[in-house]
Amino acid sequence: MVAEKNYFKIFAEITNEFIFILNEQGIIRFVNNYGCKILNKEPSEIKGKHFFEIVSNNSKETSINAFQKILTTQSDVTVNLQLVSSFGKEFDFSFNMHPIIENKKPYEIIGVGTNITTKTNNQKKIEELNAKLTEAYRLNSIERDRAEEQINILNELNRLKNEFISNVSHELRTPLASIIGFSETIAEDKKLTIKKVKEFNEIILTESKRLAKLINDVLDFSELEHNKKQLTKNSVNIISLLKNIIKHFEKKFETKKITFTGNLPESEVIIYADEKRLSKAINYLISNAIKFTQTNGRITLTVKEFLKEIEIVISDTGIGIPEEHIPFLFDKFSKANQKGYKLPGTGFSLLAVKQIIDLHKGLIRVKSKINKGTSFIIKLPKYKFE
Repeated sequence: MVAEKNYFKIFAEITNEFIFILNEQGIIRFVNNYGCKILNKEPSEIKGKHFFEIVSNNSKETSINAFQKILTTQSDVTVNLQLVSSFGKEFDFSFNMHPIIENKKPYEIIGVGTNITTKTNNQKKIEELNAKLTEAYRLNSIERDRAEEQINILNELNRLKNEFISNVSHELRTPLASIIGFSETIAEDKKLTIKKVKEFNEIILTESKRLAKLINDVLDFSELEHNKKQLTKNSVNIISLLKNIIKHFEKKFETKKITFTGNLPESEVIIYADEKRLSKAINYLISNAIKFTQTNGRITLTVKEFLKEIEIVISDTGIGIPEEHIPFLFDKFSKANQKGYKLPGTGFSLLAVKQIIDLHKGLIRVKSKINKGTSFIIKLPKYKFE
């Protein structure tokens, strides 16, 4: 028996395993040299101490459960615990604990632990790397999706630009063909009556104005696109501005037999705006309302004043806009078309209106129903807002 104990001590002192013996209360009766070295303590500093004093707070509950299991089942238990040295350094160990039974009751527990700190740290690093790799894959996937989206956007822009060029070419070709055709007829046909020449000249003038308007629309769009912040803002009486615009369209209302109603406040309403740009936007909207409203239709312009903003509503009883087209009404190179009815123009006007309202820090919304009419609702701040 003495020889066996000596062999145990010899083995315990030469092994690179943490070996300890506890009594049934968990008091340390023996710890080998390796254990003392890990804990950076002398054997006298450890013996007589409770095992919990060398266990980290994170492992206390685990160790309690392990000891209870040993005492109740009287069987071996394998458990991972974290020990703390005198310098506060933590070490991870995998312990195999065995109860020594006497009179059918455990009176001692012997434990042998393998230092798995390096393994645990490596495992943590692997988990961190895996997490980073997963995140890298996720970010890569997002970037790939984003790149595909950008490609789709570029393809769509190319398609829209091609469609835009086709539309502009058609819009340019039509008035040019009329101008050239009627001009050649006037120049070559010597038998034309003065009445016919006058009629052809009127057509040429009308088509020239149409062509000039298209070119001006393109130039306005380009100017707004490249000089977005160049507004000349001043105090503007919006009521006077709107009355002047209405007066400008009176003849067109009469010609197309459109009933116009203006619901404007009697007193002046001052806002901080670029009068020229804002006037152009309102002109565009009323002009479009006239264009797409049938003879004997109605157009209404209403102004409401609030504490910090004004609301301008331009409504017509025209052909309306398909509901599915409304969200794209202000997109570049986009133009709403009714099924079976192609709207004239290049779509520049509404885009220019949206740009002008945006530059004034305002909002524009559209409500429309096919064959019932359209309403453009504009909200503009009354005061200086940069």
